[in-house]
Amino acid sequence: MNPNSRAFLQLPQGREGFYLEEALEHEETVQALKRLFVSWGYVPVQTPVFDFYDIYQPFLGRAAAEKIYRLVDREGDLLMLRPDVTLFLAKQLGRLENRDLPLRVSYADTILRHEDTEDISRNEFYQVGAELIGQGGAFADLEALMLLVGCLQTAGLEDYRIHLGSREFLGAVFSGAREALAGEASAAVSLRDAAALREVLFRSGREGGEAGFLVRLFLYIGDAAGLGELAAEGRARGYIDRDMEKALDYVGLLWGQLEDLGAGGLFRLDLSETASQSYYTGIVFQAYKEGIDSAFASGGRYDRLLARFGFDAPSVGFSLMLSKIESSLGGCPKRGGVESAGGRTFAEAFRAAEEKRRSGVPAIIKGNPL
Repeated sequence: MNPNSRAFLQLPQGREGFYLEEALEHEETVQALKRLFVSWGYVPVQTPVFDFYDIYQPFLGRAAAEKIYRLVDREGDLLMLRPDVTLFLAKQLGRLENRDLPLRVSYADTILRHEDTEDISRNEFYQVGAELIGQGGAFADLEALMLLVGCLQTAGLEDYRIHLGSREFLGAVFSGAREALAGEASAAVSLRDAAALREVLFRSGREGGEAGFLVRLFLYIGDAAGLGELAAEGRARGYIDRDMEKALDYVGLLWGQLEDLGAGGLFRLDLSETASQSYYTGIVFQAYKEGIDSAFASGGRYDRLLARFGFDAPSVGFSLMLSKIESSLGGCPKRGGVESAGGRTFAEAFRAAEEKRRSGVPAIIKGNPL
């Protein structure tokens, strides 16, 4: 290829694309997930590709704001490209004030955000997800968790784990802290930085023994039994107050239900999961798999987000970065192949191909110059 052609065909860094058989496998996975959503009673929605930046700025922390792609429209207004379907969906749902609740919606679309710390080669992602609007409590949270499991089973992913945490617990520990200190705490917890977390706890007024215990609790990853033992130790020492205990008991309750469903082995309790988006209020969760360098699915409860758009309703949902896992799916089941159909005339070849298609066999019309 000559240099001029190479320059002409060069693509921007980080963009997404699917070609030939890869595109076919991607589309079949998406369609299978859409059928799953419909079978659970979720209806599809479509959000805009871009919207006004200033509307969403209050919901974006510093790290999230740095990942946004911005542009200026012909009238001079500052816009942002869709970095997160949930945020754009929240604004759309503000128009549905009189809609009967609960409302179940699903989506499958691209998002664009800078992911330099996770994967510099990818900034455009294909995101599939679901949101349960207008229902609080364990039934809704468990529905979201098991629907995510169903999505991963439908896609054919194996050997993954979903880490379940609690934004409510983080809020209870740092309930009296200044906003800036609470932000530092959230960053230290999510990075699992024990030294930074201990320092923030000291500054929030925790003594050495209490700070050390809370670091252990935040960094624990395991099952409900292990978390229960830690919680009992904290209660005995007076390190856990009523709000903290309530949050711990709730994730333990969810764990018990997941075990009853036979899904306990797919989950880990992990209080260092606090979600990257500040609008989460309750449970939060992310899914991981060895060989994939960052979480490929995330979600949680966000009970106050929609109220900012005039539609006050408890909500829970998740998104799945499909492009992050497709290389781990092993491809779609092998087809029987595409057959050829020919004839003396095009009409004869067309009818032969249609007969094969009606029987479920993909067919192409074999060329026969007239």
